[in-house]
Amino acid sequence: MNDRRRTSRAESASFASEQSDERFRLLVESVRDYAIFLLDPQGVITSWNLGAERLKGYRAEEIIGRHFSIFYPPEKVAEGHPPWELKQALKDGRYEEEGWRVRKDGSLFWADVVITPLRDKQGRHVGFAKVTRDLTERRRAEEALRRSNQELEQYAAFVSHDLQEPLRKIASFTELLARQYRGKLDADADAYIRYIVDGAKRMRTLIVDVLDFSRLGKRRPELSASVDLNKILSLVRGDLELALKESGGKVYVKRLPAVKGDSILLGRLFQNLVSNALKFRDPRRRPRVIVAARRRGGDWEINVRDNGIGFPSGEAAAIFEPFKRLHGKEKYPGSGLGLAVCRKIAELHGGTITATGRPGRGATFCVRLPAGR
Repeated sequence: MNDRRRTSRAESASFASEQSDERFRLLVESVRDYAIFLLDPQGVITSWNLGAERLKGYRAEEIIGRHFSIFYPPEKVAEGHPPWELKQALKDGRYEEEGWRVRKDGSLFWADVVITPLRDKQGRHVGFAKVTRDLTERRRAEEALRRSNQELEQYAAFVSHDLQEPLRKIASFTELLARQYRGKLDADADAYIRYIVDGAKRMRTLIVDVLDFSRLGKRRPELSASVDLNKILSLVRGDLELALKESGGKVYVKRLPAVKGDSILLGRLFQNLVSNALKFRDPRRRPRVIVAARRRGGDWEINVRDNGIGFPSGEAAAIFEPFKRLHGKEKYPGSGLGLAVCRKIAELHGGTITATGRPGRGATFCVRLPAGR
């Protein structure tokens, strides 16, 4: 009796497994948006679904039994790329890439390919499963966007150059007019001339800052170099020496780490933060800036704290938006792009920047950068 019961259970389990395998096979064969098929250990195609027929153009009877390298451009076949993919999949347990593939009619499409090795219950390698997705439209959209951005950058550079020249002339000749006729005209005329000079200078600064900001998003920094932030802050203090003397300000730097990144961009980030602290200072006290770091998990957290005018806590996110100003440009000049540039540089390095502040109590800017190994 027990033997018959065990035999019955085994037969039921086997039947259930066969039914499950059959349902899975039917499901895979009916998928139309992905090419899903199997390869033997040498890369010969052993199954084919509707998605593969739709994407690659071959019917099952035309393609089963052929090597999967038929889907690759000739130069990739000559390089031995298809069998190399299978070796990588076996080595790593999975292989994925994007690249050009060939349809039956010879046309190319941009594919996302995933290859997974298959093993039987004893762990023996019996073949591969291959899933291919057509990303040609996305690729074309990305290329169109890249060309559009490149053209826009060229146009911005051209407009920037053409606008700066007349503004330079306006500022130069108005300054000459102010020097030669100051006091010879009435007080209103002197004030009007001063407004023209200030306006031209602000416009030139804004044009240059907007162009730099637009270029920053196109630049992918080289992040392999080790950047000593102590040296970066030393250079920042040197560049801001005149502003520190005029304001009576001090910058205190506690021991900082080295991070992987672009030294020029990181220098710009911290120079913007320190110069902001000097610009938005409280007139009742001399500016003080403290730069310190601490390790937080996989990141370095670098805090730049000042004793300036601060800002309302509800504006902590908004101050990083381009052209966002909490104070009038007459009292605190600038283009309104400094903190937006800081955020973009931090993000290019795989990090973040946040701020906390209170009116009249100063502000703290927290830059988080990956610590690496």
